[in-house]
Amino acid sequence: MDLVIENVGRRSPTWSEQGAPTDVGDKSLNGFERNALFWNRGEGGFADVGFLTGSNLIEDGRGVAVADFDRDGRLDLVVQNLDKPAALLMSRGTAGNWLQLELEGTTSNRDAVGARAIVRLGAQQQLRQVAAGSGYLAVSSPVLHFGLGDAEVVDSIEIVWPSGTRDRFSDVRANQRLSIRESTR
Repeated sequence: MDLVIENVGRRSPTWSEQGAPTDVGDKSLNGFERNALFWNRGEGGFADVGFLTGSNLIEDGRGVAVADFDRDGRLDLVVQNLDKPAALLMSRGTAGNWLQLELEGTTSNRDAVGARAIVRLGAQQQLRQVAAGSGYLAVSSPVLHFGLGDAEVVDSIEIVWPSGTRDRFSDVRANQRLSIRESTR
């Protein structure tokens, strides 16, 4: 007998068509709750926008990876599901300006794992670090992504490599992916 559960998850007004809880027998609702996607409102809080973006899939999502698959400056998602194919969710919304850094170590490890990049825009700064693993059953892109809003030029970029070497760049234009190789000093 196949278990069919409808109207389960955060966006459902009722548990079933009759409004009574669904009888799941000896099963659980684990894996039948809709996925969530949280948007940082920038005010110290988050909002679940899964329903609005169509990413609130009912499949049993187990892992998620983040990357810019079509290199348009908008981050896309791959959701790994249990017993079903992975789902590729392409970001199609309006994007602000962005910058991506693809780092390669020379003295440090070639994949630049542990390297930190600091991007400065006026009084604001953003920090990203290259990681070897980023979650359960999925690994996100090692390319570092920075959202820049309306800024068309980054004041400065500083790369702190695992070896201790520091590379600095000034007045870098937005909306590009830069490949940066660790300097040998």
